[in-house]
Amino acid sequence: MNKIIKQPCLRILFAFTSFFLLTSTSFAYLSLSETGELIKEDHYRIGVIPQLLLNNGGGTNVGVFFDMPVETDMNSRFVIGGGNTDFYTSASVKWVPYPDFQKQPAIGLRASFIYARAVNVNSYDIQITPIISKIITTQWGKLNPYVGLPITMINNSSRSVTAMQFAVGSEWIERADFQVGGELDLNLQNTTTALTFHVNFPFDGTTGFRQ
Repeated sequence: MNKIIKQPCLRILFAFTSFFLLTSTSFAYLSLSETGELIKEDHYRIGVIPQLLLNNGGGTNVGVFFDMPVETDMNSRFVIGGGNTDFYTSASVKWVPYPDFQKQPAIGLRASFIYARAVNVNSYDIQITPIISKIITTQWGKLNPYVGLPITMINNSSRSVTAMQFAVGSEWIERADFQVGGELDLNLQNTTTALTFHVNFPFDGTTGFRQ
């Protein structure tokens, strides 16, 4: 009798644990990897975003992105990637009504639509991210520390949840045509903790990569 009771209980526990881990891992791509800085008209940016997952068994993701201007206070970004998350892609618009000026930090908001597939589960997500950043001059050159709060409404065939991360990082502005950044993404709700990096290559659309 005990065996009959224990086996279904163990199966239910295993199924619940597997579901939790797999769905949490599938949300690992939810990061910021972007400051409040905007690119100018006729300028563009390409780059790569490697990500190291720090919980739920670990893993890695790698994405590539393309940025372009929309208005003087607005940029768009397109991302495609994969890895621990089988596949993900996103389109976002970043609006920065308060640019980085004198003592005022850049204050903006990013809205994203994200599609992801992991462990045969398709997710259709909407993300809103407040962003604050400020360029500072140090002995190592210009740095652009930033914070953000990605809030994501995740919808898939299993469930609909709200995920939240706290993103804190900094971008090193080595020169006009190359920047590199690092970010810690802390799980606040229904996502994962990760280290995310990004490398930017801005270029002028009229002359090519800037020298």
